[in-house]
Amino acid sequence: MPRSADSLAKIAVEAWLVGVLLITPAHVMSQELPQATVSKPGAENSGQTGPATQQSDPGGKSISSTQAGRTRHNPYRAWRRMADREEASEPDWLSPLATTSGRIKDELRYDIWRQTTPTGSTISTFGGGKGLEFIAAPRVQILLGVPSYIGHSAPAPPDGFGDLPLMLKFRVASANASNGNYLVTLLLSATVPTASRPNGAGDAVLTPTLALGKGWRGFDVQTTFGANLPAGDTQRLGRQLLWNTTFQYRARWKLWPELEANSTFFEQGPSARETQTFLTPGLGFGRVRLLRGLRFSIAGGVQIAVTRFHTYNHRSMLSVRFPF
Repeated sequence: MPRSADSLAKIAVEAWLVGVLLITPAHVMSQELPQATVSKPGAENSGQTGPATQQSDPGGKSISSTQAGRTRHNPYRAWRRMADREEASEPDWLSPLATTSGRIKDELRYDIWRQTTPTGSTISTFGGGKGLEFIAAPRVQILLGVPSYIGHSAPAPPDGFGDLPLMLKFRVASANASNGNYLVTLLLSATVPTASRPNGAGDAVLTPTLALGKGWRGFDVQTTFGANLPAGDTQRLGRQLLWNTTFQYRARWKLWPELEANSTFFEQGPSARETQTFLTPGLGFGRVRLLRGLRFSIAGGVQIAVTRFHTYNHRSMLSVRFPF
C-alpha cells in the first residue's frame, strides 16, 4: 500500500533528527591528528624522514614529538578554524528579518514580534523560532531553537510556550564578494509539537526550502521558496507554499536597509486557495565586535499586509543577534 503524505512527513521529521545526531560526531572523528614523523636534520632535500624527536614537557619529563602533537591538538580550535573557513567562503550579508538566510553561520539569535489580529487584539511572540545556530561540519549548519513564549492581549486563549523549532542547512554552492558573491542552500526546518493548542500546532510540521542569493557590490537579493507540510491533521493546519524575497543594501556606518516581500499561498485547509502578502521595510545594524570573536548586530522592521486576505496585520519585528 502507498504511504500517505502525513506518514511521509512523519518519517522525514524522524530522519531530520537522526541526521542531526549523526553529523557532528562524524565530523569530530574526521579531524586529523598531527603527523607522527618529522624530517631528520639535513635530510630536507632527500625526502627522508626519521623517528619522532624527544622534547621536554613543562615538568621536565621527556616526551616524543608525537605525544606533544597530540597534546597540542585541540578539537575546539580545529572546529573553529573549519567554521571560519566556511564563513569566509560565502557572502557576508546581514541576515534578513523574515526571509531565512542561506548563509551558514555561528550565531545566537533572539526575535520579538508583536502583531494585530483581525479582531483587533494583539499577540506578542518572544523568541521568534530562533536560538543557537552553529556550523556542525563543512557546508552544514544546525539550528537548535528555543520554543517561543506567546502572549495574548485578549483573555483567551491562554499565554504559553510554542513548539520546538529545529533546522538543518546544507550549502550547495557559494562564493564570497571577491569570487562571485552568491549562494545556493537547501534547508530542512521542523517544529516538534512540544506545546498544546492553540500556542502549538498540535502536530509536527516539516518545511523543506530552497534558498538563493546574489550580490552586486553593496546590493544583494536573497530569496527562499518552501512548503509547510504538517505530519497530521492537515484539514485543520492545511498546507502552504512560502515565498520570501529580500532586497538589501550595505550602507555606511554598518547600516543595512532592506525591503522584503513575504508571501504565503494556502493550498489546503480552511484558507485553501487564498494568498497573503506582506511588505516588510526594515533596517539592520552590525556587525560590531564586542569581545574577541563575539560580535553584535540588530535589526527591526514592520510587516504590512498588502493583500485583501491576511491572517494578521502590522507585525512589528525586532531581532538581536550575537555572531561568534
